[in-house]
Amino acid sequence: MDKLIVDMMENGKDINEILDMPIHYVVEILKDKNKPKKEKSLIAAFGG
Repeated sequence: MDKLIVDMMENGKDINEILDMPIHYVVEILKDKNKPKKEKSLIAAFGG
């Protein structure tokens, strides 16, 4: 979660704006950011 907050600050968010956000909203952003991307084939999924 620390990396998410640092990324938001680097993108121009004020720390007070981030701290005022509901925790549920921040967790949803974190889940979306860490969601694995879908690959079309097994070869692409394993880096081939």
